[in-house]
Amino acid sequence: MRVRRTLFWKVAPALVALQLLIVAIAAGSTIWFARSAQETLASAALAARVDAVAEEIERRSGGLESGASGLDEALRLDLAYRFPDPIILLDLDGTVAEPIWPAEGGFEGLPAFLDSTWYQPSWVQLEEAYDDVVVDLSDEDVPGGFASAPLYDAAALPIGILLVQPLTRSLDLELSETRTAFRQSVEVVTALAILLALAFGALLTWWLVRPIRTMALSVSSMGGDWQADRVQVGGRDEIALLGSAINDMADRVAESIRALQATDAMRRELVANVGHDLRTPLSGVRLHIEEAARFDREGRSDDARRALATAERQIDHISRMIDDLFELSRLEGDASLLRREPVLPAELVTEVVGMHASMASERGVRIRTDVASDVPVLHADGARLLRLLGNLLSNAIRHAPEDSTVSIRAQTQTAAVVFSVSDRGPGMSEETQAHLFDRYYRGADARTRDPGHERTGLGLAIALAIAEAHGGTLEVDSAPGQGTTMHLLLPTAP
Repeated sequence: MRVRRTLFWKVAPALVALQLLIVAIAAGSTIWFARSAQETLASAALAARVDAVAEEIERRSGGLESGASGLDEALRLDLAYRFPDPIILLDLDGTVAEPIWPAEGGFEGLPAFLDSTWYQPSWVQLEEAYDDVVVDLSDEDVPGGFASAPLYDAAALPIGILLVQPLTRSLDLELSETRTAFRQSVEVVTALAILLALAFGALLTWWLVRPIRTMALSVSSMGGDWQADRVQVGGRDEIALLGSAINDMADRVAESIRALQATDAMRRELVANVGHDLRTPLSGVRLHIEEAARFDREGRSDDARRALATAERQIDHISRMIDDLFELSRLEGDASLLRREPVLPAELVTEVVGMHASMASERGVRIRTDVASDVPVLHADGARLLRLLGNLLSNAIRHAPEDSTVSIRAQTQTAAVVFSVSDRGPGMSEETQAHLFDRYYRGADARTRDPGHERTGLGLAIALAIAEAHGGTLEVDSAPGQGTTMHLLLPTAP
């Protein structure tokens, strides 16, 4: 079984290390700042002990009438247990009157004193040496420092000096309890720091991981259903921002899925419609070619030519449909295909009317134009706009009643030019208008379907793609029995 490494085991060690670093800094700072105070207290304690030993020597030696030397054996034995460092008795002239070495094994925790080397401080040659007890912990005069106290006889006259040097072992013994207590404090503080760091790490991990884990569960549930509930977001911290980002991502993914589903449905419908519209003319072409071959075998040349002409018209229809499909696929979402140039709306309207004048005349329909004088020049693809307006105008002519008028207008709006093509035909229902620009829409009153005319059913879809490629829109305004108006809005700035 594979054990997952949770966030706790990433956060906790970092917190423990941080706490230990804080403990080390605190301990080091304490040692640094407390060192001087500890040495001061140790100096005072050593001074008191040296002074007490000097008084004991004066008391037990009967006033030291014979000078600093001449201590009895019992006193020398007792003095060997007073300090773990040598005690030297000096006469007034500085000579050694009585060296007393620390007793072997007399001090627990300290090895026996083996070094018999001693140094006489220059301090003892001064008169100030007999004024008071002196403790010097530095190495300036004697390596390891020294402590001295004057010795007096019964008449309170100085007769020598009690010298303890060096003070290394005595200072260690004096500070041993303090150091032990400090070490124990550091150990306790370290243990508490580790426990606090672990506890704090657990709480911090729970505080951080709980919303993240909730988000993870929400995202996991979205994997199968992007319409599921979104992540609950509260507050304004980074976790809340993450939750908002996840929700935004989920909304975009859901929208993309809906778009893909709609596109897939449209693709299926397109394939079905294309297959239907291609199968019918192809079957007709085959039948007409077979008839032409049969007529030719029978010697009916005129019937064979008529059959081949019909097949040729069917092939032309198929070619137009394929061309429209390619044109639509290229136009959708790719404005870079446009060949933009200055286009005069008045000339555009005049040209499209001229192209459809004969068609309108055949159907008994009049065409009226109205181009405002303030319409600006467009920077657009003139050929494609001509095709767009031509599609709208031909649809209007086909659906206009005989002896009626179809109007085409060009007016100016805010930063845009609006072309309107109107007819007085039967109009369209709201359902038809909703699907008017869909490929191959086969509504009962759809303008993409005109019985008796071989059309591809892609004209309005191509018209909308041309409008959108120019950054414009194509809208319909119609109602049953009230005619139809198509509005093309194009921005004046590309």
